Amino acid sequence: MLALTLGVTSCAAKKPVKKQQTQEPVQQVDRQQAYLDSLKRAQEIRRIELQMQAEEAQMKADMEIAKLKAENARKATAARLGQKIHMPCIEESYDKAGEYMAGLGIAEGEAERGPGIANANRYAIADIASKYVGMIKNGVSQYAKNVNTRNGNKVKENEMEGAAEAIGTKLIDKYANAVCRDAEIADDGTYTCYVTVHVPLKDVVNATVDELGVIQTDLDRQKFREYMQSELDKQAAAAQAEKDELMKMRQEAGL
Repeated sequence: MLALTLGVTSCAAKKPVKKQQTQEPVQQVDRQQAYLDSLKRAQEIRRIELQMQAEEAQMKADMEIAKLKAENARKATAARLGQKIHMPCIEESYDKAGEYMAGLGIAEGEAERGPGIANANRYAIADIASKYVGMIKNGVSQYAKNVNTRNGNKVKENEMEGAAEAIGTKLIDKYANAVCRDAEIADDGTYTCYVTVHVPLKDVVNATVDELGVIQTDLDRQKFREYMQSELDKQAAAAQAEKDELMKMRQEAGL
């Protein structure tokens, strides 16, 4: 009897013990917090929408401003072109290859015609002198780089340039000849005066070479003339291109 009891007890001990199942607690939804979160999201979306609308409005405003600026630029360009097409003495103000260099002077707001013409004449001479001195300096530079003096030394470019500038300015003033004088009266009663001057190339170049030859005793006159002619050809080509452009504008304007 004792053995049977022990056997039963042993079998009972071997039965698996069922584990108690634990249930996870159900999270309670905080309705107030959920409402606040959704409200924040809606506010953020609205903020982004307003920002995009503002950027779009700014873009449209910028485009309108750009259009106005472009239109103003077109009008200003048309006015300048129109002024250039109808400007007195403009036709005579372009260099003619192999014959002469030209300069244009304009004096605005002059109280009297006579002094205004005199000022315009002075400006025209200064205009052509500036171009001519630039060409002389380029010619001197090329000459100095490529030509040796008789004793084998390089030409002193800076000294020769200084002399060339002084000589060129003086000779342009000497040989300048006014070929066109004109004036317009503005609404306020003042004058705008125009003068075009021509300088014969043969005379001014010969005089320039002669005077430089006195200063630079070893000057190779023929070689220097070649460099000067190269610069004159460049200037004449640029002047011809500008004149052709003026003629094209006149044709397009039906003039």
